[in-house]
Amino acid sequence: MENRFLKTRTWIEIDGAALLHNHEQVKACLPAGAKVMAVVKADAYGHGATAVAGLLADRVDCFGVASAWEAVELRQNGIENDILILGGTDRSLYPLLTEYDIMPSIFDYESAKALSEAAGSRSAGCFVAVDTGMTRIGVPDDEAGVAQVKAFAALPMLEIRGIFSHFARADEADKASAIEQKEHFLRFAERLDAEGIAYGCRSISNSAGIMELDAAFDMVREGIVLYGVYPSSEVDTTRLTLRPALSLRTRVELVKTVPAGVGVSYGHLHVTERETRIATLCAGYADGVPRLLSDCGDVLIHGKRAPILGRVCMDQMMVDVTDIPEVAVGDVATIIGSDGDAAIPVDEVAALAGTIPYEILCSLSRPRLPRVYE
Repeated sequence: MENRFLKTRTWIEIDGAALLHNHEQVKACLPAGAKVMAVVKADAYGHGATAVAGLLADRVDCFGVASAWEAVELRQNGIENDILILGGTDRSLYPLLTEYDIMPSIFDYESAKALSEAAGSRSAGCFVAVDTGMTRIGVPDDEAGVAQVKAFAALPMLEIRGIFSHFARADEADKASAIEQKEHFLRFAERLDAEGIAYGCRSISNSAGIMELDAAFDMVREGIVLYGVYPSSEVDTTRLTLRPALSLRTRVELVKTVPAGVGVSYGHLHVTERETRIATLCAGYADGVPRLLSDCGDVLIHGKRAPILGRVCMDQMMVDVTDIPEVAVGDVATIIGSDGDAAIPVDEVAALAGTIPYEILCSLSRPRLPRVYE
């Protein structure tokens, strides 16, 4: 049945061709034989995990998620690729993971043992997380860590399908820290080889690693670059030509003209300095618009910038359309994305909100916003 609510209030548009383009850009810079894990955690960074996974299922080797819930949702929507949970998982969920053939990350013996026991008569796959300098999760990248992995490998129903680590500073101009992590990871793998421990594939490169470091090894993890956003302003953007896949749009619900000296929105943060034509939009911070855009950001209407006036409300916001006289009720306003030759990239929104594009995109991971895939 047709969704009558699409494009009636506030919605997200996803450009599937842009997603495929970005993925092919990643593939083109990898050595032959390198596998790709598409990271679709946080509802694919606000792009819709099941839809994105369905689009990429025949193009990638594995999907990366953050929780058992996210992984099971993919399975229940027909995704048959390998799935890795990139963080920890409560051991009570291990029987469910083995039922759905979902791989948890393992980094302590008790969890490894519990997973082996949950496997029953068939082996349970996992990846071993290795801490090479992120100081988040993982066995230590030293002899003690090798001993732990050796103990994991000795468990009867446990199958180690890979080892992985994560760069902490690969998105910075100075690559010294990332190169040190890469060397630690390689030495750790060499120690496992020397012990005769089978560990499957090696993976350390995130988006910045893909772009900046010769560290593809056996598998890379495409995250933010898949969605058309560079990891930071410090990476060499000439390495990949990316196309943003997401737009956030809303509609004009009222247009009015007020004289100079009128306060706008909560607290009257903005007071008009001239006769002002104001458009009220039906989007607010409950729709992922950062409240920190209050009285400082813009939206696009008819391909022109309309400044945000006053505080962003929960469900609405006001913009100045004095210089866009053709604006009328029902017109589309673009909060993130392009309109004609003009664009408001997510990087701009993030900078104004004092955060990073990742946080802005993940804030759009909510059922309130219908998605339109084009």
